[in-house]
Amino acid sequence: MTNPSIADNDPPRRSRARRRESMINATATVLGCMALVVMIATVVRVVMVKLWESAKVNPEYVQSVYDSDMERHWSGSTNQQAALLAENEAQAPKSGTKTDTDVVPPHSTAPAMNTAPPAASPEKRPASLLTLGASSSSIQDIESKRQKIEAAIRGFFEADAVGTKLSFVRDPQRVRPLMENFYRSHPLERHEWKSLGWILPVEEPGYRLGYAQAVFGDAEPVSLIIEELADGSFRMDWESSVRYGEISWGEFIQTQPASPKLFRVIASKPRHTPATEAPHGSEILEIKHPEEDDVIYAYFDRQDPKFHPLLQQLQTGNWKDVPLTLRLCYPGPAGSGKSVRIADVEGKGWLILQGTRS
Repeated sequence: MTNPSIADNDPPRRSRARRRESMINATATVLGCMALVVMIATVVRVVMVKLWESAKVNPEYVQSVYDSDMERHWSGSTNQQAALLAENEAQAPKSGTKTDTDVVPPHSTAPAMNTAPPAASPEKRPASLLTLGASSSSIQDIESKRQKIEAAIRGFFEADAVGTKLSFVRDPQRVRPLMENFYRSHPLERHEWKSLGWILPVEEPGYRLGYAQAVFGDAEPVSLIIEELADGSFRMDWESSVRYGEISWGEFIQTQPASPKLFRVIASKPRHTPATEAPHGSEILEIKHPEEDDVIYAYFDRQDPKFHPLLQQLQTGNWKDVPLTLRLCYPGPAGSGKSVRIADVEGKGWLILQGTRS
């Protein structure tokens, strides 16, 4: 027979068990829901953070893009030859057909070139940038002269000998020995000519200068400085186009010559005060060759009047990545190998114009 006491107690026990089970299930459900909510919130937060980060503007990236573009602008120096645009090619739209290699320059008009107080760096606003736009000091109605400009530039790049190339460059008599020396150690490359890209007039008192882009079928486009001569013909600036220096940057650092050597360099104010052998009160620059990684420090006496044009160019370029043509030398046995003396400045940016050589 069934025990009556057990039978009597079974319903309450089952009821308590059911309540306990229901409570446990409810607790588990609540915890599960909370966990699900936390997981969803975490996923949403991660997604929002990623979206926010992707939408933010990175100032360093923006500056690097701007600097990279500005590097291809004309860096101007002040002697008888137009200097190279900075490393990057500022490329402007040309009128008429537009090729897929054409690049639009960041400014429809570049700042006027300062022949007095220079200033600047190619990346921030190089001391050598010129005002773009037709005037009595630039190439008038430049688009109407496109055919002549293309003939000159194409002739230079298709020439297979120094003597032939000289017919298309500025100041050929002075440049001849420089070209002969340069091409002893550099290949005389020829590329498949495609077209003349954009062309722009450049403002510089006393000169009729311009920018031009050479477009090739088998190489990257090249930006050049061109000059219109009195007879209406055009010549390109060779020295700036190859960033000509008297010796290689590596040889200069290795041999540490005491006699000044000419270089086209990029200069900036050092982020930190370097340990150099510079005389007290000297202005110190961080300089590098546009095609090399080695950085050295160069100093000059900012009170010396002959360096006023240099200060002007640095100021115009906000002391960052300013293209300069300088004569550099080591200060003698005391030189550390990372500290050099600026003996002189040659022109504006990388451009040498008449009457500004040291």
